[in-house]
Amino acid sequence: MKTKITIPVIFIMLVSACQKDRQLPAVNSGKTTSTAALTLEEIKTWYHSDTTNTLEWKTARQVVRNKTLYWLVDLAGRPVYNKLKLGYRRVAFFRDTTGAINQHILEIIPDAFYLQQKQNVTEADFTGKIFTFDSSYRLLSGHIYSGGNAIGLIKPLPSNSSGNTLHTNYVQVITTCQWVDDNYIDSEGNVVVYSEKICQNEIIDDGSSGILTGGGGGGSGPGTAAAGSGGGSSSGAGPAPAASNLPGENNPKVNPKNLMICFDNIPDNDAKLTITVYVQEPWPGTTFNIGPNSVGHTAIGLTKSNGNQSITQVVGFYPDASGKDKSHAPSKIVNNGGDLKYNASISYSVSADQFKKITAYISNPPATYDIIAMNCTTFVNNAVQQGGIVLPNASTTAGYDSDGNEYKTMAPSTLGYNIEKLDGKPNVNAKGGTTPNSKGSCDPTI
Repeated sequence: MKTKITIPVIFIMLVSACQKDRQLPAVNSGKTTSTAALTLEEIKTWYHSDTTNTLEWKTARQVVRNKTLYWLVDLAGRPVYNKLKLGYRRVAFFRDTTGAINQHILEIIPDAFYLQQKQNVTEADFTGKIFTFDSSYRLLSGHIYSGGNAIGLIKPLPSNSSGNTLHTNYVQVITTCQWVDDNYIDSEGNVVVYSEKICQNEIIDDGSSGILTGGGGGGSGPGTAAAGSGGGSSSGAGPAPAASNLPGENNPKVNPKNLMICFDNIPDNDAKLTITVYVQEPWPGTTFNIGPNSVGHTAIGLTKSNGNQSITQVVGFYPDASGKDKSHAPSKIVNNGGDLKYNASISYSVSADQFKKITAYISNPPATYDIIAMNCTTFVNNAVQQGGIVLPNASTTAGYDSDGNEYKTMAPSTLGYNIEKLDGKPNVNAKGGTTPNSKGSCDPTI
């Protein structure tokens, strides 16, 4: 029996780029190899006859599995899973049984939740999917891994099968081992329709030695150290991991009117009025939508100065809930002054009228937080729009429900990335820092 699982979107925000200096799992190319020696110089000479792709030769490393030698080299380009750029690819070079040099192309898609918790892709505990292609980019096989163990097998869809159009759905959790058709877009932009063997609560063993040769049903072609859900096979049971805590969410709830009323203590005439948007990225240095800082955070800072008087308030919009309930909950405003480590910021000088419209919005925030419809970035974007400010693009695709419906949202990762692209402009800080201290409450009676 198949069971469709609907996962809270806070847990299925998928990563959208590769981490720099990542640790990559090793690879074995199955039954098509020779034990003959192979040097990197031989590979380069052989490969340079094919100029279709440019390899990152500086990443080349040698791996020996089952007495067979392989060379692994990173290849530019990222696969698209559930319409999101996700994972990375590499080439495995080896000698086939005739002694000739051959290559397999690997599309490696780590599970987003695994990346959030572990922060590095390692052979010992890899969780995700590996697709193996021949040199003509024909799908040969693949494996699904969880915590370093092979739990499923991927194979090409039979040539006589229908279902050759792109569709998006969650991997289905199955009570017994069963083949499920799915698809994704490889790094060349082609739709790959395939079948994958999913098993719940058991590890498939085809008798091969070691997890690197691909337990889970056999098949030739490269496999790697681990595999997992790769996009939603978890039921979401149990509490959220610590890494999913939103930056600053444990700060006490404040009444925003108490903070915004402070600005009335400084005259508008000749005042300097500044709005600053601060972004803490989920995974600094990448464009992942989820990472060590959960889904990241966007805060808004307001400063009013006139002569010797100056007041700054930095606030953020949060769910007033815990655990999985945070994805949709009553909202709260939190003081983000003095403790939010941001990666990028952008500032705008505004008029007194613009400033008042923005503070009025913050004083009366939306009553409900929703990870998709009204999150911290949406709140800040809506606030500055009251003053006619247009932020750099923050829109992204957050995920899909079990019926294939797309979730569009605003995200700190996208906003931070597009602010950093403006580095060099006088109102942009792409080096990051800590938010300035807030003045705090000025009228505890409201």
